[in-house]
Amino acid sequence: MDNVMSSLPPDVGAILWKNFGILQVVSMFAIGAYNAVETGIVALETFKHYRGLYFWSMQIASWGILLHAIPAMIRFVSVAPNLPMSIPFIIGWYAMITGQAFVLYSRLHLVVSDINKLSWVLWMIVINALIFHIPMTVLFFSLSNNAALASPAAIFDRIQLTGFCIQDFVICGIYIREALRALGPVLEVRGKEGRKVIINLIWVNVVVVILNCLLIITEYKLHYIEVSFKTAVYSIKLKLEFSVLNRLRSLTRT
Repeated sequence: MDNVMSSLPPDVGAILWKNFGILQVVSMFAIGAYNAVETGIVALETFKHYRGLYFWSMQIASWGILLHAIPAMIRFVSVAPNLPMSIPFIIGWYAMITGQAFVLYSRLHLVVSDINKLSWVLWMIVINALIFHIPMTVLFFSLSNNAALASPAAIFDRIQLTGFCIQDFVICGIYIREALRALGPVLEVRGKEGRKVIINLIWVNVVVVILNCLLIITEYKLHYIEVSFKTAVYSIKLKLEFSVLNRLRSLTRT
């Protein structure tokens, strides 16, 4: 099969190749937006009653990705003033990051019976939101008036991304550990179906950890695509988590 790029007219192929980096960024924004809309709509169709932390955190996280992605893409192509786009961009970032942390937290009680551990995870999410979101927001909006803050903002951007990824590592680690502990008892009670759900839960959390590692690498090595890549990564993580957490919920109810 011919290479797609070589089958294009020479002038079009040259333009696309020259702007390949831009195509990558726009494509990742598109993937993130599509996954977010799909997950949000499927969640609306799945739940009979629109209530509870799991449902609302899922909605906030999914639509937050879209709210973050669209202004980010508009800012990237410079077709609108920065300030009007910056406000939804930041709000969407809050919803995308911390909203997804609450998605994971909201189903943690299905595998963790220790109330103290659940409380510790909740406090970790809240404290991280305060110490990472607020300073980054202040630095982000201060950049327009003070270019000298560019370096501190870039440094803190790496710190906050790493911090939020570590938060995900901790929560995913708890899921994996508790799932491994439950594998034997679940196999005895639920059989192959229960075993499949637990194995899927483990693998999804392993994939989430890998995606977060790739996100950290992108932040430090390929920063120009970090925002768009993060949008795609969070949309994929949310989609995977929604699928496996629903199955886990069904398993514990039957």
